[in-house]
Amino acid sequence: MDNFNTFIQTHFKISLIFFGIGLIFGLFYSINLLGFSINSQTLLPTNLRALHISLMLYGFVPLMLSYLPFLLIKKEVGSSKKGLHYLNLYTIFWYIFLIFMISSLLFGNTRGLAFYDFPYELNFILAFAGIFYIIALYNFIKMYKVHPMWVKVCLRVVIIAPIALLILMNPIIGQVESTVSGPHGDNTLGMSLALIPLYYLIIKLLNKEEFIARWNLLWIIPTVFYFSSVLYRIFFEPLTYNQEWFLEYLSLLYVPLLYRWYKDSNIEHFAKLSLFISIFAFLFVDIEGNILFIPEIRWIFHRNDLIVAHAHIAMGIAVFFMVLCMFTSYINELKKTAFYYLYLLGLLGIFFSLSFSGFVEAGILNSNIKLLWILRSCFGLITLSSLLFFIQSKYTLSTLQKYNLIGVLSDGLGGIGLILLSSFIYPLLGFTFAGSYEYIVFTFVSMTGIIHFMALKYKEHQIILTNITVIIRVFISSVFFALYISKTLGFIGLIISAFDLTFVLVYLIFFYQKDILCKN
Repeated sequence: MDNFNTFIQTHFKISLIFFGIGLIFGLFYSINLLGFSINSQTLLPTNLRALHISLMLYGFVPLMLSYLPFLLIKKEVGSSKKGLHYLNLYTIFWYIFLIFMISSLLFGNTRGLAFYDFPYELNFILAFAGIFYIIALYNFIKMYKVHPMWVKVCLRVVIIAPIALLILMNPIIGQVESTVSGPHGDNTLGMSLALIPLYYLIIKLLNKEEFIARWNLLWIIPTVFYFSSVLYRIFFEPLTYNQEWFLEYLSLLYVPLLYRWYKDSNIEHFAKLSLFISIFAFLFVDIEGNILFIPEIRWIFHRNDLIVAHAHIAMGIAVFFMVLCMFTSYINELKKTAFYYLYLLGLLGIFFSLSFSGFVEAGILNSNIKLLWILRSCFGLITLSSLLFFIQSKYTLSTLQKYNLIGVLSDGLGGIGLILLSSFIYPLLGFTFAGSYEYIVFTFVSMTGIIHFMALKYKEHQIILTNITVIIRVFISSVFFALYISKTLGFIGLIISAFDLTFVLVYLIFFYQKDILCKN
């Protein structure tokens, strides 16, 4: 992992998988709301909603945004091999957090919050990952002879970030569960404020020459007021509606500020296109959101689909395209206009269908709300399809690779399918389902599929990796056969035993001897 470009390209596409999974759960949730549901222990509406939102908030977008300081340092002074090692560890632990989060939410371990719905304890994994992030950043900034101001600020922020995360997310003393009663449910001034330094650093990264920011007073004023409000809430009392309403309106100062920064920038075409889309969407949400803070309007629309549509524009377009513009020089797929059109078509379709359904719910329009929800699901599918541009399918597979591909589909995807649907499928087939140890078995099945995938991807190691899957299948088949014979398991035990043994026989008869002869 000592090549910075390879590192970025690899983890961009790996983390995009989690983004796609989040979209899939969102699509399932939308279909579920239409009345098409199955009696699955894991695919409950509350689980699907929590998975969709949590993966959007904690998956691809924040992980890629966290690379921003390293991209900028790489541009200015170069890359650190040692720092890249720790950045890779940070990324791996973030993936571990996401896997734990998916498992927790999939089995209904939610906190009943609109956001941040996963168990609080998982924040300790993120905080631990943050330690490696700090070490990586420290090694990168050692390459400067004189530290720029933004580097000094960034280092101090990331040092306190793990501790701040554990405090702010704490269900007793934190801010997450104590700021649920303002004009927008929480302090959106703080959320929008967090994006301003990101826009500055991104423009600084992408600009062809040194970028000089102007009109800085327009971000200083909201910043002072925001931190004052946080301290006031912590040490004195919650803000009144009018107090928070005033603070929210300070975010309108970002409209002329970002206009000025964008006009002053000199950026490559595709990066500037992404940046324009991001800023336009952010300012739209800023202006629209402040209109919705008017009490007479807020109480009509705040808890219906109009606000959900508002959130899709904020997260799905503004922040997502903020990330994309950072990586246009690293990811070739980001230079395909068809991807932008397809993704925007999907998100804007979701926005308008949800907005109109919000007006219907409020009694302003008279329309078929179910039709609007069907459209929302269709546009969600279009959004998901835009990710196909990142899938490379130019492969000529050997016979052994086809064998491993079948293993990926049967065990990898099959295991995941059983985790999601087994509580529904088993009773239909007349099998008993305890809903406990079976999930452990299905996880091991999925892991066998992952080994098949590694054998498929790394051709130079495919023989040893395939042999490992064969050994695993032999032992699994023997254990399930023994459990069936002893009547500990029913007919399902015999089916699993026969399934794995079939894979073993196919490999030994058609591939194993040939591999040895070729090796000799």
